[in-house]
Formats: sequence, C-alpha cells, structure tokens
Amino acid sequence: MGLLATLAILFLGVLGSAVQNEAENEAPRAPTTTATSAGADGSSEPVPCPASDGSSARRTAFDRAPPMCIDPTRSYRARFVTTAGVFTAALDAQRSPLAVNNFVFLSRYHFYDGLPFHRVVPGFYAQTGVPEGDDVGPGYTFADDPLPERGEYREGSLAMAHERPDDNASQFVIWLGPEVAQLDPVFPLFGQVVEGEAVLQRIGADGGTVEDPTPSTRHVIERLEIIESA
Repeated sequence: MGLLATLAILFLGVLGSAVQNEAENEAPRAPTTTATSAGADGSSEPVPCPASDGSSARRTAFDRAPPMCIDPTRSYRARFVTTAGVFTAALDAQRSPLAVNNFVFLSRYHFYDGLPFHRVVPGFYAQTGVPEGDDVGPGYTFADDPLPERGEYREGSLAMAHERPDDNASQFVIWLGPEVAQLDPVFPLFGQVVEGEAVLQRIGADGGTVEDPTPSTRHVIERLEIIESA
C-alpha cells in the first residue's frame, strides 16, 4: 500500500473519532430558517444572524443550524490571528454556500476564538473547531455542499471535517501538503489560504504523527475575523 493511501486510511480513522456525535440518532438536516440557543432556564430563544462588524457576544452552543446569513454574491475572507502568526483564507460562497454560511455564522459569534489546532500532522493536515472537548460541537449538523472532484484539494485548502456524509458542524481541516490532491474528495471544500502560508508550515512543524496527531505545541486561534466585500 502506498504512503498516501496509508495516511488517508489512518486519517479517516482518527477524524472519525474526533467529530461531533450529537445527531447520531437523528437524520442530518440542512440549515433551517431560524437558529436557536437554549437559555439558562432551558427555554429556547431565536438567535439572529450575528453582526457583520464582529460586535456580537460570543456563543458556542445552538439548537439548530444557522439561517442563511451570507450573500453568496459577495466575497468573504477569513483572517486567522494565531499564536503562530496570521494567515488569510478566501471563502468560496458560490461553490459551498452552506459551509461558508456556517463558518461565517460561527466566526461572527466568536465560536472559534481561543480554539486550538488540536490534531496536526506535518505536511498533511491541521484540524480545529472543538470548543470544550473532542466530542463537543455547536449542537447541530448540516448537509454537504456538492463535493469537489478528485485533485481539487491542495495545500492550504479548507475542508469540513465530518464522520459521515451530511454530518458537518464546526470542525474543519486545513490541508498542509500537495499530496492531498490524491485523497478521495469526501469532505466539502469551502476555502483556500491566500496569505500567510508560512504560518501553516509553522503550525504543521509542531504536529504529531498520523498515529498520534496530538501536536507537541498547541497553536491557538486567538481571533478569527470575517472580511466581507462586494
């Protein structure tokens, strides 16, 4: 078996143990028109789209997938301020509106602020999106966007991380090497790093192994900013 095939098999096994399990006994669903968050008394209240200027208070738990908060005709970038440096990714809202909408929704609610890249393999991937533990997510799942063709993954690509089709939530991976073009395209592709690629290499350099991807140094997303333009 080739090295990449071995890595892919091991990666899928590791990833499967890391993603959300909240919806294991219910059918996955696409985003609905209203997001809700449980109140302190157990009641649910509507959660509107977060403020585009980043002023919304932080939220990490929701009862439903987000409403459509983005305009797919506009451009979105994500600026990652991390302990390893700053990098920027262009988000492809036309290609993957569900994934980009979810990512922007969570980012503008500061869901990702303070989260580590908790699984990292040098030259392969860096994974993040878990606020409190390996099996904790935002409290919902949403459907896949159309999957890419084989060969479309490349170094710096952002892809949703899930255990099964249509089971996306908050976790995602950033591919760290060109060999990922040979992987089966089973994860929705929603962005591409366009600035600060050297920062990704610093994050990757402190990674673990495929068998144990726990990084030697946990690099953290200190702040994730969404930049929207016409």
